[in-house]
Amino acid sequence: MNKFYTAQEVADKLKIKKTTVYELIKRGELSSSKIGKQLRVSEEQLKAYLDSTVQSSISQIHDYQPESSLLKRDYLLHSSGLIISGQSSPALDLLLNQLPAQPGSLPVLQSHLNTYNGLYSLYFEKVHIACAAASFEDIQSLVPGIPLTVLHFYSYEIGFYIKKGNPRNIQGFPDLQRADIIFANREKGSSRRVYLDRQLNKLGISPENISGYRNELVSDSSTAAAVAGGQADIALGEAYTARTFTDLEFLPLGTETMYLVMASSSFSSPGFQAVVNALSSESFRQALSLQTGYDTSHTGEAACF
Repeated sequence: MNKFYTAQEVADKLKIKKTTVYELIKRGELSSSKIGKQLRVSEEQLKAYLDSTVQSSISQIHDYQPESSLLKRDYLLHSSGLIISGQSSPALDLLLNQLPAQPGSLPVLQSHLNTYNGLYSLYFEKVHIACAAASFEDIQSLVPGIPLTVLHFYSYEIGFYIKKGNPRNIQGFPDLQRADIIFANREKGSSRRVYLDRQLNKLGISPENISGYRNELVSDSSTAAAVAGGQADIALGEAYTARTFTDLEFLPLGTETMYLVMASSSFSSPGFQAVVNALSSESFRQALSLQTGYDTSHTGEAACF
C-alpha cells in the first residue's frame, strides 16, 4: 500500500524546513496529492523526486513551455509584454513581484531556463531578458553579433553541499574521485555545471572518475536534497540553498554573479526600463540582501558591449 506523508514528515525525512517542502511543491519539483483538504506526498512521489534521472532533466530543459502556454509566449513576443528567462530563485521571484508597481511596467512571463538555454533563447529572440550567471566573455560568445546591455543582479557564494560534520572529510574537487563519494550533478547548460567542468578541466580530473557525474538534477534544491537524504555525499550549489537544509554544511569555493542580459536596442523601452528601475531601487537591494544574504552592492549597475 502506498504510504502518504505530511509536509512536516517529508521535511523531517529530507532534513529540511517545512516551508522548503511547500516551495518544492510550488515549483513543481516535488509532486503531491490532495487528500480531503490536506496536501500529502506519497511514498512513490517522494521516491520519484529523490531518484530524478538524466532523462527527466533533459525533458524539463528542452520540453518545458512557460506556464504550458505557447500561445501566451507568442503573444508576449509579438506584442506588449516581456518574457524573462531564469530558473526559480528568491531573487527573481522578488523582482517579478515588484515589477507591477513600476511605472511603464508590462505583463511578464517567466521562462524557466538555465543560463545557457536562456542566452540561447535570447539570441533566437524567444525571450526578451535572460538571467545568466556567466562571464561577459561567455555571454558574448552565446549571443554573438548583438549589442548587449548587462545589468548586475546580485553576487553569491558557490561551494559544496556536504553532510553536517563532514563525515566523509571532503576538502575539495580531488575528493570527487574517491570510490566512497557519490556526487549529485546539475544539468548541462546550468552555471553550476559550467563551473564544475571548468574546475575539473583545470585540475586534470576526468568526469569518468566521478561517481554520479552522469546523474543530472535540475536545481540546487534537488542536489541539496540528494545530499541531505543520503542519495549523494556532495553537490555543488549556492550558499542560500544550503541554509534551507538543517542537515547540511556549506564548503565555500568562490563567488559568482547573476546578470540580467538584454539587447541594447531594447534598453530604453518602457517595459525594460521598469525592470531597470526596480533593480536599481534602494528598497529592492535592501529587501534582496535581507531575504537572501546575497551581495547587492553593485545591483543595478549596467555594462554594454
